[in-house]
Amino acid sequence: MVGWRKSAGVIVAGCLLSCGCASTYWANRGRDAKDVLTCAVGLGIGAKARVGPLQAPLIVQSDYAGLRCGEWFTSPMRDDFWTYVSEAGHVVDQPFPVYLNEYDALYSGYEIFDPGGDAAHRHKRVASQGMGVFGTFDDDRRNYGFYTQVEGTVGVIGSLRLGVNPGELIDWLLGFTGYDLFADDMGRDGDPWVRN
Repeated sequence: MVGWRKSAGVIVAGCLLSCGCASTYWANRGRDAKDVLTCAVGLGIGAKARVGPLQAPLIVQSDYAGLRCGEWFTSPMRDDFWTYVSEAGHVVDQPFPVYLNEYDALYSGYEIFDPGGDAAHRHKRVASQGMGVFGTFDDDRRNYGFYTQVEGTVGVIGSLRLGVNPGELIDWLLGFTGYDLFADDMGRDGDPWVRN
């Protein structure tokens, strides 16, 4: 039994090396592994819990550094706290629930996050809004991992965000067989694979 497994492993490794895609294959497994966990520190006041698109936000917060959306990131600090938490780009803006936007609509849980790196190509950036426990949506409809994320954030000046993504874990495991569940693997040219 053990000999059969070794033989199968040698055959798979030989096939990957012979087709010239071994480095891309392993790079994608590494990117998929980083998608599974979230751990970030920042500045904020309040708390938030999210399970998939459902959330209970009562927080104003911005992430400063950590692992999120499959990318290690740092955001530049700003001169003052309120400027820091309100600027878009590499920060997150999650105001207290129930307030008016420019269309005079009540909403909460507004969130923008772009860690840079390959996040845009892999559809991992977050730009969502919603009404608390009534759910949110992500502007990038191909960010499938958004809908399977489980995370919590707490802030008392300093903030901590911790999360795990069961969907991304399944995507990572299936990736070893060559199946890309969330269509987020990158080709040798740096573009995402396109599933036919």
